[in-house]
Amino acid sequence: MNTVQEIVTLIHKIKSNDELEQVLEAWKLKRTYLTRQTVRTLQVGDTVQYEGRKGLTQGKVHKINRKYVIVDTNGFGRWRVPANMLEKV
Repeated sequence: MNTVQEIVTLIHKIKSNDELEQVLEAWKLKRTYLTRQTVRTLQVGDTVQYEGRKGLTQGKVHKINRKYVIVDTNGFGRWRVPANMLEKV
């Protein structure tokens, strides 16, 4: 069985709100960790891409904040994109 499927099965077996809160907190911490890990790999001027409202969009990193990155896209302007959505090209 797939690991993700096993986790979903275990979540369905949770009986109390306290246990569910612990799972939720672990999920939030992991998401924060992955976002910060992505931010650490980026530098101003790097070419990145992300799946936006208008499809796959490519641009250059203009500014890096804690969780969001300002991406300068040609023709579409500058966008504030969550770091976990970005992929280096």
